[in-house]
Amino acid sequence: MREFYGVRGRAHHVTVNPFARGSAGASRLEFSTFDREVGVEVNLEIRGGIVTQMCELILVETETGKTHHFPLAETTTADQLRTTIERSAVRKPYEARLSCYPHERAWVEKLLRQHSPGITFSESRQMSHVIEEPSVKFQLGERYFRGIAKIGFHYFLTQSPIYSGSEQFFSPIRSFIYQETKGPVRRVNQFVQMRHHPLLLPMLNSNARPDGWRAHVLAAETRPGRCLAHVQMFLTEENPGLIYTVNLAQDPVICDQTAHAHLYRYFSEGKQGRFSGEATPLPPVRVAMEFSPTTPAVTSS
Repeated sequence: MREFYGVRGRAHHVTVNPFARGSAGASRLEFSTFDREVGVEVNLEIRGGIVTQMCELILVETETGKTHHFPLAETTTADQLRTTIERSAVRKPYEARLSCYPHERAWVEKLLRQHSPGITFSESRQMSHVIEEPSVKFQLGERYFRGIAKIGFHYFLTQSPIYSGSEQFFSPIRSFIYQETKGPVRRVNQFVQMRHHPLLLPMLNSNARPDGWRAHVLAAETRPGRCLAHVQMFLTEENPGLIYTVNLAQDPVICDQTAHAHLYRYFSEGKQGRFSGEATPLPPVRVAMEFSPTTPAVTSS
C-alpha cells in the first residue's frame, strides 16, 4: 500500500524495495503473474504507483519445471547474484530466462557476463509485459503485529494522560511489543484481534467508500476493567482496510470510561513541507449494542 500510494518514510531511512528484498523479519513480497509468451510466472513490482514487470533472472529446472526468481538491480554485483543462486539450490540442468525492459538491457547483460563469462543472449523469447490477474504473497509475522500493537499503545498514551504506560497492568503489552521471541505466532492472539465493526460511522453502510481520499484511523478507549486501542491502516476507495483491536490491559483497577479517535488523512496533492498529511480528531460515538465479547463498542463519527 505504501508503494502503491507513493508514501515515503523518513528521509534518513534507507529506501528498501519490498518486492526485491524483505524487511522487518519478513520475506520480500511475491507479486506475480503468468506470462503466456514465455510460459512461466514473472514477478511484478510497483514503481511510482504503476504496476510493472520486475527486472529479474528466472531459472527454470528442466526436470521439474520449478522456477526460481532472482530480482536484479543496478547495484547488484556478480558475487551477490552467485551467492543468492547457490543458496536457492537450483537443480541442474536448468534454462535461464531474462525479464527486463530495453532500457535496462545494457547493465543487465554486463552483470550476467560478469557472473557467467561467455554467456550469450537470445532475442527469440521476449517477455510479453502483459499483466493478467496478478497475485501477491506476503508474510504477516509476529513482528508485524507487534508493530500494530506499538502504534495502538503509543496512540492510547497520547490520548490518556492519566496513564504513563509504566503501570503494572501494561506490563504484558510492553513485553509483547519489545521482546521478540522464536515461539509460536499464536502469542499474537492474546493481544491483537480482528475487529469487524467499522470505526467510522459512515462505513456502517457496506457500500460506503472514501471519495478518493486515503487515511489511517486510530481510536482508543477505556472501559471498566479494560484499555483498548483500534488501528485501521490505509482506508481508501479501493481498500476497506483491516481493523485491529489491541488489548492493552485488563485489570479491575481500571474504572474510567473514555474514548478518543483521530483520522490521519494524506494530502491529496502530495507532501506539504515536512508533512504528508494531517490528523483530525473525531468525536467518538458509543454504540449501544455489543456485537461480541471481543468487539469493542466505540465508533468514530
